[in-house]
Amino acid sequence: MTMRMTGLVSGLDTETIISQLISGHKTKVENAQQEQKKLQWKKEAWSSLNTKLKNFYTGALSKFQSVSTYKAKKVEASNNSKITVKSSNNAVTGSHTISVKQVARSAYLTGADLRGKAYKSTTYHAADDANVQVSDLRDAKGYAVDLNGKSFDVSYTVTREDGSEETVTETITAQVGADGTLQSMIDNMNQSLKEKGIDMEVSYNAAKGALQFVNNTAEAEKDAEGNVTGYKNGVDYTLTATDSESAKALGISEKGVVVSKQLSDLGENILTMNNAYNTESVSDTEAAVTGSTKLTDMGIANGTTFTLKVGQGADAKEYTYTIDQTTTLSSLAAQFSKMGVTASYDQKQGRFFINSTESGEAFDFELTASDENALSVLGLDAGSSTKVDAQDAIIVYNGATFQQSSNEFSLNGLNFTVNDVTEVEDANGRMKDEPIKLTVSNDTDAVYNAIKDFVKEYNDLIKEMNALYNADSAKEYNMLSDDDKEAMSDDEVKEWEDKIKASLLRRDDTISGFLSTMRSTLNKSITYTNSDGTTKRYSLASFGITTGKWNEYGMLHIEGDADDAEYADMDNKLRAALEENPDALIETLTQLGKDLYSSFQKTYIKSSDYKSSMSFFEDKLMDKEIKDYDTKIKQLQDKMNKAEDRYYKQFGKMEAAMAQIQANSSSLSGFFG
Repeated sequence: MTMRMTGLVSGLDTETIISQLISGHKTKVENAQQEQKKLQWKKEAWSSLNTKLKNFYTGALSKFQSVSTYKAKKVEASNNSKITVKSSNNAVTGSHTISVKQVARSAYLTGADLRGKAYKSTTYHAADDANVQVSDLRDAKGYAVDLNGKSFDVSYTVTREDGSEETVTETITAQVGADGTLQSMIDNMNQSLKEKGIDMEVSYNAAKGALQFVNNTAEAEKDAEGNVTGYKNGVDYTLTATDSESAKALGISEKGVVVSKQLSDLGENILTMNNAYNTESVSDTEAAVTGSTKLTDMGIANGTTFTLKVGQGADAKEYTYTIDQTTTLSSLAAQFSKMGVTASYDQKQGRFFINSTESGEAFDFELTASDENALSVLGLDAGSSTKVDAQDAIIVYNGATFQQSSNEFSLNGLNFTVNDVTEVEDANGRMKDEPIKLTVSNDTDAVYNAIKDFVKEYNDLIKEMNALYNADSAKEYNMLSDDDKEAMSDDEVKEWEDKIKASLLRRDDTISGFLSTMRSTLNKSITYTNSDGTTKRYSLASFGITTGKWNEYGMLHIEGDADDAEYADMDNKLRAALEENPDALIETLTQLGKDLYSSFQKTYIKSSDYKSSMSFFEDKLMDKEIKDYDTKIKQLQDKMNKAEDRYYKQFGKMEAAMAQIQANSSSLSGFFG
C-alpha cells in the first residue's frame, strides 16, 4: 500500500477532503455490493423453496396421482407364526387357503471336532551340504526343485590381437541323474566351465543354501617378498538364465547378474545366488491342530483332489481342487468357498462348516476326495460329520401345489414367507394338516391415511408459498452498510436483515403461477362413467375435501376428520366414498393428481436458457445476474480508485507549488536583509 504524505505545507486535512470528494463513487460501489448480496439472499430463499417443491413433486404428489396408492389391501392370517405376509396390494379380495408341506432350507455340513488330534509339523531349511540328492531338494514353501537340464549363459568380453573387442557367450547346462546329488551337478557345471575355457568355479554356500560363483580370472601382483599387493587383468562374467524355469531353479536372473573380476581381497569376485535349496525337516514333538495346520502334516497325501458337486441332474456343477504341501485347513476352506458353497474352518470349535449359498434342492452339494482317508482325517466323512440336505419349499395354495427353492412366494398378488409346516399332531398322536386361512380385503384405513398425508403436505407447501408471496414489505429496511452495522448490535443486525430476507419473494410471479395452478387444478371436476353407462361429474368437494376460509388461500380440509378440529363434527364423505363408491373416488383423485403432476413436470423437468432442468425457478438467470454484479462492482471500484489517485496527484502538485512559493519568499526576505 502506497504511503501518502499530504498537507505538510498547506496544513489541509487532505485525507478527509479526498474521502469526501470520492464519497459518491464509494456509495455506488456499496450499493452494487448490497444489491448483489440481496440477489444472493433471494437465490437462497428460492433454493430452499425449490427443495420443498421437488420433495412434494417426487413424493406426495407422485403417490397421489398413482392408482396403486388407492389399491391397498390388508390380509388377515389365521396363523401368523407359520406364514408372514409381506405385501398384498395386488391380491385378489376374498379368502385363500395355504398349507405348508415343507419349508425350504440350505444344505449344511458340520465337520467332526479335530481339537483332539495332533501332528508333527514339517519345515524346510537350507541343505547342510551339497551331498543331498537333488530329488530331495525343496524351495522355502516345500515345492520340489527341478534342476536337471536347466541352463544359463556366461558372457564376457575378449580383446583380439588387433585390439578389437568381442563378446563371447557360452551355455552351461545342469546335468544330473535321477539319483544324482547337488554336488555331482556342481561338478558337472565346473567341468563344462573348464572345457569352455571359462575360469570360474561353482560351489555350494551352505550358510545361504545357494549356488556360489567365484571369478578366478584376475592375476595376483606380488612384491619382492611375495606378498600380494593387488590384482590385474581378468574379465567380468555376466550370468543370464536362459528361461524363467532356469532362473527359478538356479537363482540366476533372466536379466543377468555380474560376477566381477577380483580387484582386492574384499571378495568382489564372489557372487552368491538368492534362492535356497532346502530339505524337509519334521519336528520331534506333536502340536495341536489349528487353522494353520498343513494337510500333508496330518497324513493327507500331496496331490489329493477334493471335488464339490453342487446341484442335481443336468444342471449340477463340479468343482475340483488339488492340495499341495502348503495347503492348510483355513486355506482349504477358502478354496471351498470359491467352489459354489460357503465354507470356514472354526479354530475355536475345531470344525469345518460348509453350507450352500442358497436354499433349495438346486443348491445341495456333495463333497468327495480322491483319497478316501482324506475326508475322514478332516472330519468330513459321512461317519463323523453331520449333513443336513437341502430341500425345496412345498405349499398347497387354494388346492394347487407349488414347489420352489425359496421360502418367499409371490402368488396371485400375495407376497408371503413360509416359516413352518402346517401339519400338527392331534390328541391321538396322528399328524393332521391345519391350513392357514388368508382373508384379503380393501384397506380403507391405509387409503384414507394416504389421502390425508397428501392433504397435509399440500397444505404445508401452500402455507409456505402464501407466506412468502404475502410477506410484509420491507421498503423501509435498506441494506446495511459496514458503518451501519458498526453502530448496531449483532442481534439488531440479524433482526434487520431477517426483515429484508423475509420479503424477497413477496409478490413473486413464479410463486403466484404455482399457487394459481395448484388451486385451479385441484378445484376442477372430472367426468366419471358409471357401470351403467351414465356419467357424473366429481370434484374433491364431492368427497368432502374442501377449501377453507378465504384467508387460508386455498388450503384443503377433510370434512369429518378427527384431527381437524374445525371440521371434525361434519359428515365424513371421504370415508363413506371409500366404502360405497371407491372407483369414482379413485378416478377423481388420480386424474386431478395426474393433471397437477403434469403441470409440475413441464415446469420442473424442462430446461431453458434461464433455468436448469431440475429447478422450479430461474437459477441460471440469477447466477448470471450475480456474476454480472462482480463485473459491475470491479468497474465501479476501478473508477473510484482512479478518482482517488487523481485527487491525490492534484493535491500533491498544490503542495509542491506552495512549497516553492515559501522557498522563494524566504530567499527574498534574506536578500533584503
